[in-house]
Amino acid sequence: MVLITDSRDGGGSSPGRVKPLRHAKSLDEDFEEFDDFSELPDNRSIVSDDSFYPPDDDFVDSERTPSPESPAPPSFFQVCCNNNALIVKLMIRQGVTEEDVQETDKNNRTGLIVACYQGYVDVVTALFQCPHLDVNWQDNEGNTALTTAAQAGHITITNYLLNYFPGLDIEKRNCHGFTALMKAAIQGRVECVRALMLAGADIEARDNGRKFTAREWAIFTSRYDTVLAMTRLMQQPCADQFSDTYRPEWPLLPALVAKSQTPKGCIQKISQTLRDLFDISNVTEASEDGVLDHMVRMTTSLGSPFIAMACRTVCPSSPPCVGKRSYSVQEILKKQRIEQLKSLGPERLKNCKRLFQNSRVLLVPKPKDRRASLQPQAQSDGSSSSSPAIRRASLLPLHLLRRSSVRPGMVVPKLRITKAPTPTYMPEKVRRKSSCRDDQFLQIPKWRYKELKEERKKAEEAERKRLEAITKRQLTTASNEKWKKR
Repeated sequence: MVLITDSRDGGGSSPGRVKPLRHAKSLDEDFEEFDDFSELPDNRSIVSDDSFYPPDDDFVDSERTPSPESPAPPSFFQVCCNNNALIVKLMIRQGVTEEDVQETDKNNRTGLIVACYQGYVDVVTALFQCPHLDVNWQDNEGNTALTTAAQAGHITITNYLLNYFPGLDIEKRNCHGFTALMKAAIQGRVECVRALMLAGADIEARDNGRKFTAREWAIFTSRYDTVLAMTRLMQQPCADQFSDTYRPEWPLLPALVAKSQTPKGCIQKISQTLRDLFDISNVTEASEDGVLDHMVRMTTSLGSPFIAMACRTVCPSSPPCVGKRSYSVQEILKKQRIEQLKSLGPERLKNCKRLFQNSRVLLVPKPKDRRASLQPQAQSDGSSSSSPAIRRASLLPLHLLRRSSVRPGMVVPKLRITKAPTPTYMPEKVRRKSSCRDDQFLQIPKWRYKELKEERKKAEEAERKRLEAITKRQLTTASNEKWKKR
């Protein structure tokens, strides 16, 4: 097998040109055939004497393909947009800068606003511990994270923002003067409207355009379920069952028991019996403050076994109420801690000062964090002058420190990563069937499609001859029959 290279690949100029034999029978044959390989010039072969063989080192370097550049790690904003809560937590734990947290897109939306818009609950809960986070950040239209979550109807994210993000401004307005309560009422988000009203949102605030309140906007946009929920909340603005003073007693129960125990006359008993006899449906609508309302309040109260075993409120003395600003959990715990410290009195501070006035803290590193070159050395009285030099030397990198045979220090290994070589195993190629029989000599290569074409032509020729023979036989038989009839 002979490999042909171009003149720019190391071979010399060709004294003669190769004479190709082109077949003119078909126009779709674009290959070339050669009569004799002796006509090929030897100076164009890579196995000739004038070929250039690079040294071994250069050959190794040339075979070593450059490793592809690793893609740039995603930014903090991209991780938030991709709903990758685990990477968000890892980046927050490793530390993020203010520029990373405040990165925005073309609409001036941060990662928190995008997560609230898309409904990424895990990302929002992970951003709860993120430093440099501005929960009241506004995009180009003036929408905050709370406005975006309430408008989209993500009730879990809305409750999490209201309860766990300190400094949240509920009354932040966008460029049109809409608050989060107005946007939720316009979109008909009943649960978000209820949560915002119980968090203390202003129900009398009006926008800059039509001067409508949130309830008027719900009526204007035909959100009647939202209107009904807002009306019921305004009729009963405070949830008494969420207070520690609530008692699971039905107020109407004593009156109903006394009414049932009053003596009845004969006529009343007969009428009651007839009423019970002919009353088929026996279905009544739920009354206000009836038994169903009492069951709901009792099962959702703080003293209920369903609630007491599952969670514990941090402020049982101040239940949520319409029009009253509710604070986040961090703000409530901070106030309780301040009040607790104030109740201890000044004696507590004096005792703490007395305990720590003669104490001295010595930070001892862990054994795995210690380095031989940075170990503190015992100094004598005369070695006080060399302490600055030792301190300066201990801050140098490891490769710049002077080592000794007794204490050589930590040796940093050098790692060299090279690409794995190509595998030596090469699968055997299935040889194609060729019409050439003399395998001991080099033969002119023949294309597979040409062999198939020739086989197809031979098959067509054989079929044509067979049909001609059949036709000839039929004609002969017919002519013989005619002669016999004569």
